[in-house]
Amino acid sequence: MQSKKSLAAFIFLYTTLCTFTLADDLNHGDIYLSGHTRIALLQQLHGFHPSKVSHSYTVLEKNEYKKTFANARHQIEKILKNLDSHRKQTRDQQVTFITQQLINIPYMQMNGMGEGDWQPTSQVYKPGAAHVKQNPVYRLDGLNCQTFVQVVMALLHSNNVSQFDRNYLKISYGAAGNPLGEIVHYYNRNNFVDADFNPVNQHNGWLVDATSNGVLAPYSKTIYANITRQKWFSYQQQNLAENVLVLNHSIGQAMAKRFTTVYSTLNFPHFDSEHLAISYIPKESLAIRQTDGSFKPNQQLLDKIPTPSVAEIVRDVKKWNLYGIKIKDIIGSELTISHIGLLYRQTFHDGDLIYYKTSCAYENQSYKVCKVTPVRCEKHQCHELMFSHATDAFPSRYFWYKNLNKNYTCSPQRPQPGIPYTSCNRVVSLPFFAYLTDYQLGSYWNMDIPSIIGLHIEKLT
Repeated sequence: MQSKKSLAAFIFLYTTLCTFTLADDLNHGDIYLSGHTRIALLQQLHGFHPSKVSHSYTVLEKNEYKKTFANARHQIEKILKNLDSHRKQTRDQQVTFITQQLINIPYMQMNGMGEGDWQPTSQVYKPGAAHVKQNPVYRLDGLNCQTFVQVVMALLHSNNVSQFDRNYLKISYGAAGNPLGEIVHYYNRNNFVDADFNPVNQHNGWLVDATSNGVLAPYSKTIYANITRQKWFSYQQQNLAENVLVLNHSIGQAMAKRFTTVYSTLNFPHFDSEHLAISYIPKESLAIRQTDGSFKPNQQLLDKIPTPSVAEIVRDVKKWNLYGIKIKDIIGSELTISHIGLLYRQTFHDGDLIYYKTSCAYENQSYKVCKVTPVRCEKHQCHELMFSHATDAFPSRYFWYKNLNKNYTCSPQRPQPGIPYTSCNRVVSLPFFAYLTDYQLGSYWNMDIPSIIGLHIEKLT
């Protein structure tokens, strides 16, 4: 009988090819599982293409790594320069500007973050180190939901690339407490949003829990989970070639050994097991279902949400299943957050484009057709609670571009040569209520999936 561990690779490979029921929670909505990838097929579509795979490690293209990282640093420098003129604006306006610079960057299913060749103790980039995962520490040719938030946060607090380096490390690492002054290690990365990213950034003063404190506290509930990082690492050790990613053959075996030995005996007490509590606003309190099946916003409650903030989609670990298997039995740990993005308030004027509403449906059992409708402000002013995020909720291998009629389309057909395009799964911005009540493939998936229970909010400082 096939083990639950070995099922993990099968599940992630076929996520984009099969149709599942709502109970499976797999082909509906945004799901990001740090440390676990959708292998083989998606490896060809996103990120680096391995030059050679052995049984214990994968060698990445070093020149591609250098080019990707150098391009990201150049883009960061450019965004920071353009951000200078917005520094006296409100935090909401600054976040609006930053997210606009990142809009339409493709969603990256894998290789979204690594440790590259970054020296572990250096707060600014210095090359030459060996790591278990040598994808770039940051990149802008593709983002996942967590790296998108980390990049925006670092940009918000930085004036130059060196400061961005320091801030990005401070935001993205610290799970193990930066032992011996070594920051850049996979085990020190904030892999768990609920157990690592939130508390580390609260401690550093980047985030404030706005769900269990302040005006939202009376509306909040609490859910619990057991985070077992050591077991989570051990599940990844079952597939070394997918998880040990190096820039040179010469260090491959050493990094595979490091991952199977050092990562099996990490002596941080909370790595063995940590009982976690996280607060959330129930989704039914934010979007009220009407008798006809549609939803009405609880505007009074939505207006209380502080911005800008990190919005985190909360799951009930007891109900979160993939292929009928509990999430903890697939990745090695429970976790409560499956997706994150940014909330901010933006004012639109009459005729302004707010967002492109993209709704997909089955034309037959397997073929999906997506309709794109521009949504504009139709009054003097529209004050919107916007949600910006890197999404993978649309069909995989669908492309986003302007067709011959100059209208945007989300289609499995590539555009004609010379027409710019990106992936339908990309960085997007839309009103948060529209995201919460998004209707895709025959259901309001965020509202209908039983394991999705609500929203946790961390206020950006």
